[in-house]
Amino acid sequence: MRRRRISGILGGAVLASTALYFFVYLWRWEWNRALIAGMLFIATEVAVAAGVVLNRLRGLENRLTAPDPAVLARIRETAPPPHDHFEWLSPKSGQLGVFVPVLIGMGVVASGLAWLVERLARATAGPALERGLAARLSPLAWPSGGLIPDDGDDGDPLAMLDHPAPQAGRR
Repeated sequence: MRRRRISGILGGAVLASTALYFFVYLWRWEWNRALIAGMLFIATEVAVAAGVVLNRLRGLENRLTAPDPAVLARIRETAPPPHDHFEWLSPKSGQLGVFVPVLIGMGVVASGLAWLVERLARATAGPALERGLAARLSPLAWPSGGLIPDDGDDGDPLAMLDHPAPQAGRR
């Protein structure tokens, strides 16, 4: 009930404030702001109307689908007693001492198998993945002579101006 009341108060406040601003902006001849305030007013009005309609429909549904108390009481009295599906886990059965060690043992076995699979995958996948990575990266390798050709220029940086620029297809 509080949620409906809070949403109703909030919806009314938004409707009142957007209507007030709509008329204030019209009075000031601020058409764009008046249009925005009017659109917000219409959107809030649609939301409030939808909320009212949905609340009415929910009330009708609750009235139509409410079970007859006599039928509900008869169903409850003829229902079978609840069955405890996990009674072997209860401490009263005394069989809990066997279940826990079996569960722990299966956990250890599963952990050992996972460790073994991980070690096997690391040993076999590593070299194959490295070869595939090297094959994919080989087009990006440095040229065999380097980026600047060395023709015995004795380290003279101006000597490379005499050499033509390397072609795109040459390495």
